[in-house]
Amino acid sequence: MRRVAAGVLALATAFGGMAIGATTATAATNRDSYADTLGDATFEAARQRYGLTEDMSHGTILHAWMWSFNTITANMKDIAEAGYTSIQTEPMSHIKTNTANGKKFTENWYYVYQPTSTSIGNFVVGTQDDLKRMCAEAHKYGIRIIVDVVANHFTSDWNAIDSSWKDASLFHKRSNCSGANGDNINYGNRWQVTQCHLLGLWDINTQNQTAANKMKEFLVQAVNDGVDGFRFDAAKHVELPDELGEHSVYWDTILENGAQYQYGEVLQGDSGLDYRAYANLMTNHSSRGGGNTASDYGRTVRSAVKSRNLSAGSLSNMSKGGVADDQLVTWVESHDNYANGDKESTYLTNDQLRFGWALVASRSAGAPLYFNRPVGSGGTNPQFAEVSQLGDAGDGMWKDKAVVQVNKFHNKMDGNAEYLRNCPNNGSCLMVERYAKDGQSANDGVVITNMGGDTSLAGTATTLDDGTYTDQVNGGAITVSGGKITAGTAKGNAVSAYYSQEKAEQVAYVRL
Repeated sequence: MRRVAAGVLALATAFGGMAIGATTATAATNRDSYADTLGDATFEAARQRYGLTEDMSHGTILHAWMWSFNTITANMKDIAEAGYTSIQTEPMSHIKTNTANGKKFTENWYYVYQPTSTSIGNFVVGTQDDLKRMCAEAHKYGIRIIVDVVANHFTSDWNAIDSSWKDASLFHKRSNCSGANGDNINYGNRWQVTQCHLLGLWDINTQNQTAANKMKEFLVQAVNDGVDGFRFDAAKHVELPDELGEHSVYWDTILENGAQYQYGEVLQGDSGLDYRAYANLMTNHSSRGGGNTASDYGRTVRSAVKSRNLSAGSLSNMSKGGVADDQLVTWVESHDNYANGDKESTYLTNDQLRFGWALVASRSAGAPLYFNRPVGSGGTNPQFAEVSQLGDAGDGMWKDKAVVQVNKFHNKMDGNAEYLRNCPNNGSCLMVERYAKDGQSANDGVVITNMGGDTSLAGTATTLDDGTYTDQVNGGAITVSGGKITAGTAKGNAVSAYYSQEKAEQVAYVRL
């Protein structure tokens, strides 16, 4: 769900979006994302050089929130060195704008989630040519690109909608639901969730084949431009193909676009929501996997770091809703958690984010998504300090040393089993062990998130193979023999990542 600016529910005349790099989508599917990346020797050499995962569904994702395509391009080498398999961008469509706001965040960021057409380019991300250059640069470094797509709705301002979409039959009727703009939704009623106008935004008629075709053309064009995957905003607000008694053409049409990975923002908690069906839908229409957002687990992680109670029993339950491990996109916080008015995660500090990321990204399940906050914002600072502006890179936490080493641990342990246990007599300290049981300590490791004091690990049972494991974050080591840790200490108030690196790595870390 997205914020809507005060006053935009009235159908007032407004700018219909920056006509930057306007390009009408074409229907031809010329590019296969899988063949162009994993099937390409140059891409594969780069991916392996930076140790990124083969499948996007297994790798970490940098959510470059409100970065422009050019800003992402300029930071590509650092992103690869930081261990991110994929980058998620902002929506690329023409959008509703308020020119008086310039590029500030406050009461402005949410316009990027209010499309006015299915042409590529807006004042936040840049032009279609910028998109093409960014994708080409990403592939040089073995990175793949996920674009956020708003396929459920358009802006609430009818006058801002482009003439190519200004056809009432392409949208659900305002009279479908109560409320001034058809926006009263009972979230226990799936018909209302999918047919009403979320926050008064014009809800696309997802039973209309013409609307579906137009959206598919938009996505096909993006894949032809180099995009590898999509995140679908407000996905649970689009009905499943046969959910409402009458076949809906929308998902089956738009998901056939050539992308290798697609996932939906399917926030958990609604009665009647078939969470598993959405995950399977995304997976079945993508060549290399797909799934849903793991919103419940994010809430569990935030509660744990706030309370400093890192119970292995509580944190082991990922609330998967019946889906497979590789169908989850996990996080500490999403942009909605951070940027919405309820400020659900805004006050988390950098230390809490670091601890939370260690809990999330050390796990075997999911593609962990790291949300990049604006510079100088959040924690004890304002939600939007306006130190940076829309289009700029956010703060440097995405390349914090602990964050990077947990990323690299996650990538190296891809495919390994896991075991969670608390440190001895310390419920504020969690060990996530990843192991192969092949007799090779180089293939095992453990991430320790310790929000308590220094804790001796001597005598602790472990699944790790015999050997010495080096903490790649803080230095120091633990020794394992015969199924027990025989020496070593979990450093207090720190994240430690004990595993072997094949070679010395030069990474420009940031410590905030």
